[in-house]
Amino acid sequence: MKHFHLLMVFITLSLFVWQASLALSQSPGFSKQTKIATHVIYTLLVISGVMMVLPLLSTNAPLQWVMAKIILLLVAISASMKAFKASVEPAQVKAGVFVASIAYIGIIGLAVIKPANFI
Repeated sequence: MKHFHLLMVFITLSLFVWQASLALSQSPGFSKQTKIATHVIYTLLVISGVMMVLPLLSTNAPLQWVMAKIILLLVAISASMKAFKASVEPAQVKAGVFVASIAYIGIIGLAVIKPANFI
């Protein structure tokens, strides 16, 4: 399951970079297939992440870093949604891409560090 989750992470980040480059270059809106693919990838990412965390719940391991990753993922998704809308100003696109990028960097940092006692 770990390899599948990492594959979804790679696809999610690649899709974000591609969408961000399109949005920042002010190209026309995204196709319906791109929007559907984004939803499917996010869903598979969350499901695979939940499947990996479930065994940790029975061990009473500190999982504050998981909650932080979930919150950062929600921030990244909401910032991406705002940035990639067809009817936003260029400044909003830049701000949304910046916030989502910082959130993704935070998620990767938490995944690498896995702090034992985050709070």
